[in-house]
Amino acid sequence: MVPEKFIRKVMDVVGTDDVIHSSRVTEVYSTDASPFYGRTAAVIRPENENEVSEILKLANEFSVSVVPRGGGSGTSGGAVPKDAVVIDMKKMDRIEVFPDDMIVFVEAGAILHDIKNALSRYGLFLPPEPGSLKIATAGGFVANNGSGKRGLKYGGIRNFVVGMNVVLPDGKAVRMPSRTHRSPGIAHQIFTGSEGTLGVITGIYFRVIPLPEEKRTYLIHLKKRDNLNRILREVLKTTPDAVEYMDSRTSSAIGFEPFDLLAVEILGKDRCAEKIMERLGGHVLEGRDEEDFWESRETLGAEIAKKGTRVYAGEDFAVPFSRLNEFIGQIYRIERETDSEIFIYGHLDTCNLHPAIVSKSFEDAMETARRISRMALDMGATIGEHGLALRWEFARGLEIFRRVKYCLDRRNILNPGKFGV
Repeated sequence: MVPEKFIRKVMDVVGTDDVIHSSRVTEVYSTDASPFYGRTAAVIRPENENEVSEILKLANEFSVSVVPRGGGSGTSGGAVPKDAVVIDMKKMDRIEVFPDDMIVFVEAGAILHDIKNALSRYGLFLPPEPGSLKIATAGGFVANNGSGKRGLKYGGIRNFVVGMNVVLPDGKAVRMPSRTHRSPGIAHQIFTGSEGTLGVITGIYFRVIPLPEEKRTYLIHLKKRDNLNRILREVLKTTPDAVEYMDSRTSSAIGFEPFDLLAVEILGKDRCAEKIMERLGGHVLEGRDEEDFWESRETLGAEIAKKGTRVYAGEDFAVPFSRLNEFIGQIYRIERETDSEIFIYGHLDTCNLHPAIVSKSFEDAMETARRISRMALDMGATIGEHGLALRWEFARGLEIFRRVKYCLDRRNILNPGKFGV
């Protein structure tokens, strides 16, 4: 239980309207998009960095665990509290664009889709783009070192973070501003991918780039999955901006013919890429058709969820390119042996697959997820972009993380239980 005195002092900091406790509303904050569930002692909604700092100082004074939370769209349990106070960051959503520097500063609670719209007004864009674009926050995206599409050509979000404001576990606010596209040192990068365990990210400086004047999307239907590796290698020769994959079941779910499908995005004019796409039988999408396709891709998860009980578990794997076909085949083998239906899609420019599990019951889905995870570990796969948190069996270099955690958060105030700590 959280001491009443702590609650009263926090109310003095943020106001009574921004502290939720002794209410069933807190149950909403006890889970995220993952199948994991915890217990929320209270919810605090700060409006600025100073309030976050004061909250963490009080958390130390009263030995209260704290979990930062963005949009709650994570699928590895990163925002799931364990008898902890949740800091809901969504009220901190300021966006400031510096167009001449091609830099944008955003507070942690800013929604990625809002950032995209703000940048587009200046002819700029931030290439990493997850499927949860309309609900995910910048802070959560950075804390998970997310990527989404365009990972091969541009890298994940880590490659675009050039500065950061963060509040350390003891309440000290540290600012690392940047208006340049090069940023020396590693301080701000320590918190990218730390999933709220080392500090509370309050603001991020992203480098952004000009929005290309031309864009084309090519759809390639795969009549035989055996050809996937060969065709993918040809596609990657063009250094495409994005390569999205859907198996036949997934493409059918969003209204396309039931074939395995590659969607190749090319930004700018590239005659060489166009020739390769034509040779591979790529069909060009332009204008409204192209927009409709990518909108369907963004809402794909919701469409699949309509098919039955969907559990976001065991569905984010970075796979060795050499084992791509084998990995897909093993997923279908597991499907045949269980009472589940599996939709496979993902970002093939980085060989990052998402097998979405739909079952008649939660228990069946979780058993299928466990089997897929064991198979993935045996194949040398790891988590791609959805964070580790409560799936830390996929983590590498945990000893290094634990040493950094001990240095910054000796009392284990921030997001305890993640990465096995």
